[in-house]
Amino acid sequence: MKSFLIFSDLDGSFLHHQNYSYGKNDLVIEKLKKNNHQIIFNSSKTYSEIRIILKTLKLTMMPFSCENGATLYFPKTIFKKIKKSQSFEDYWKINLTNKNSLKWYNILKELKKDYHFEIICDLSKKDILKLTNLRDIKQMLKREASQLIIWKDNKKNFNEFSKMIKINCKGSLNQGGRFIQISSPCNKRIATKEICHIYHESFGDKFYQSIIAIGDNKNDRDMLNLAKYSCVIKNKYSAPIKLNYLKKNVFYSQTDAPLGWEESLKHLNKKLNGKIYQ
Repeated sequence: MKSFLIFSDLDGSFLHHQNYSYGKNDLVIEKLKKNNHQIIFNSSKTYSEIRIILKTLKLTMMPFSCENGATLYFPKTIFKKIKKSQSFEDYWKINLTNKNSLKWYNILKELKKDYHFEIICDLSKKDILKLTNLRDIKQMLKREASQLIIWKDNKKNFNEFSKMIKINCKGSLNQGGRFIQISSPCNKRIATKEICHIYHESFGDKFYQSIIAIGDNKNDRDMLNLAKYSCVIKNKYSAPIKLNYLKKNVFYSQTDAPLGWEESLKHLNKKLNGKIYQ
């Protein structure tokens, strides 16, 4: 029996937006693993943050994507050496961006002379804790390929700033639940396509070509539009995501994370006649 590649956002989709609880989703994961479904986190979180979550959930054999698709990691125990990858700890690492976090920090410091915004890593520990509600901010600040900002200027200036980032700096902006990520061009759709390609290159037709994606925010839209089955998690902190109007097989959860994640997979399991779990 074939298995599914299940791509999921973390904050606000798998984890509660405020307290980062995953509720009973660990029990759902155990059911998914029995059928060899792959749970692939595709998140704006850093490598360090996701590693901790994977260890807690016993998912260290799964690949993942960090910083909105900037870097991909594939466990060496499951995947053979991948083209264009480099060895990094227990993983094969693929960079999908060409500027690191330090370069983006220096670019943003220059742009701060003309625009009003805050670079998150420059804020005090107290302010970051208040903004994120995290217990430990160290892992969040260990960024490899991006910087996070909070915009405090007007919309006109934001449009100018966006053009500067995209055209002059050859970068991109990814709007998340709390912050705007600035990096070289990347998104969760590109990361999803690359991971799918590597799975099918490595394992042939062991997995369905039709993928499942779960997300709740603007930076999940491209990934959700790409997937055959898309689950949009209710998010009371932001406006609902608008997917392509022709998009089929879209499920909108009635509950927010973490319950919405379980609700979505339960709905899909029924729709797919028990192909996800028994």
